[in-house]
Amino acid sequence: MAAGDRVARPQVFERRASGLVRTAGVWDVLAYNINFTSIGLLLAFLIMLEPAFYPGGNMAVSTIVCVLLILPLSLVFGYLASTMPRSGGDYVYVSRVLGPAWGMMSNFNTTMWWFFYGGVPSAFLGRYGLAPFFRTLGLFTGNRALIDVGNWFATPWGMFILGVVLISLLVYIFSRGMRLFFRIQNTLIVFAILSTILSAVVFIGKGPADVMVAVNRYLGPISGKADLANWILGNATEQGFALAPFSWQSTLLAMTWIYLNLAFMQSSAYIGSEVKNPRRLQLWSMPATVVAVGLGVLITVLLVGRAAGYEFLGALSWVDPAELGLTSTPLYTELASYLSGNLVVAFLITFGFIFWSYAWLPGQIVNGSRNILAYAIDGIFPAWFRKVHPRLHTPVPALLTMGIMSILALAIYVFTPYFATLVGIFGYILTFSMVSISAILLPWRLPTVFETSTVNQRVGRVPVITLIGVLSLISCGIMAWAYLKDPLSGMTPTMTIFNIAVFLSGLVIYYIAKWVQARRGVDISLSFKEIPEE
Repeated sequence: MAAGDRVARPQVFERRASGLVRTAGVWDVLAYNINFTSIGLLLAFLIMLEPAFYPGGNMAVSTIVCVLLILPLSLVFGYLASTMPRSGGDYVYVSRVLGPAWGMMSNFNTTMWWFFYGGVPSAFLGRYGLAPFFRTLGLFTGNRALIDVGNWFATPWGMFILGVVLISLLVYIFSRGMRLFFRIQNTLIVFAILSTILSAVVFIGKGPADVMVAVNRYLGPISGKADLANWILGNATEQGFALAPFSWQSTLLAMTWIYLNLAFMQSSAYIGSEVKNPRRLQLWSMPATVVAVGLGVLITVLLVGRAAGYEFLGALSWVDPAELGLTSTPLYTELASYLSGNLVVAFLITFGFIFWSYAWLPGQIVNGSRNILAYAIDGIFPAWFRKVHPRLHTPVPALLTMGIMSILALAIYVFTPYFATLVGIFGYILTFSMVSISAILLPWRLPTVFETSTVNQRVGRVPVITLIGVLSLISCGIMAWAYLKDPLSGMTPTMTIFNIAVFLSGLVIYYIAKWVQARRGVDISLSFKEIPEE
């Protein structure tokens, strides 16, 4: 019987409803999705890395191509989230379209990588958030103590201590309810967006000579070099840095740093049971996020690239930051601050960027907790994980699990060499491919759900969602190639095998759960024959 058919049937779920409530409105959802793409962090990576380590790469072209590749994926998630507006995201879509084992394999892979990636943005708060903030204030005020504080935040212990505090605070906020979080999120994102706008505006009308003068003025004294900017160019050249003619391969490979952020524009899909009017809002909010963020990135890289020049940007990332008197390479926001020459502008730029630095983390914790809750409702995870606070409507056990795993991942990230920033994105692409296949097959696997949805349009006899799914699957293949080919991705043969092993681990979990439940006389596969109630 097709999922969603309204007929009497025995109770097959461990619980009839999630216990979550719809609290997220239009701005809540847009801010949630934009937060997970972290336009500030995306720009920081792209500007810091492409001119230096992707010879002949062009940041604007990388951005345009990557946006075009991600748009089909955003539409796939938007269509499916509109059709099946439940928490758990691809777990619901894939398990109901392709089958429970496939759904668990696809989604548990996502949850595992959110465990692992919990350590990354929590560390970024210190390295890319507070370190540049305090360093910049120290340089503008001549206060060496502030510079030292900023440099400490970029050390392993600085990142770890601050990250533990951040994770603990977020878990507490989420346990108090999503309304509280949305109020905080919607306030802080205003400062973050203002930071991005100011950072871009400062570069208007400026040239490489202006940037070099600003670097000499603010970094020269602490580096002990009178003409630091020219020293940077000379030292980088001695170490092997050189500009190269335009290269399509470098331009495409650099998309890995854009995709790292922008591919997660679908964050609201995982809180589907908490979104108001999801059949319309989910449908347009995800592609709108891609277009808005993509446009912001494109404008900024054009301005920064023209003002600072690819040669200086690349050289700055090549030299040892210790030679500059810093513990990490200055971000483009720090260059913008120097270029402004104004303490208030510098404060607004670096203060607002703090909220971009960890912006992945809230979505990772919340979305992972909703996945865990969905597993428990379907009888795959133990009953403890399906507990939801009756008044606050929050899955506290699942949130605690995400918090603990994130702290463990943080320790691994900052104290060991075993986890690089890009190594798990190939694994996410495997899940995105499963979601794309589900979109392709939805009209035939769940015809009733498809025909009664708001996305039942056709081009001739072919469903639009099928066409979009095909485009999304192709784009996933292109990005998988990029991550396997990119020398900075960390995708060694060992890590490739690890990614595949994590992807397959959900199958093992599902069949163990099925065996355990069968011994109790319960067939958990029955729960996947209908869409969960709210």
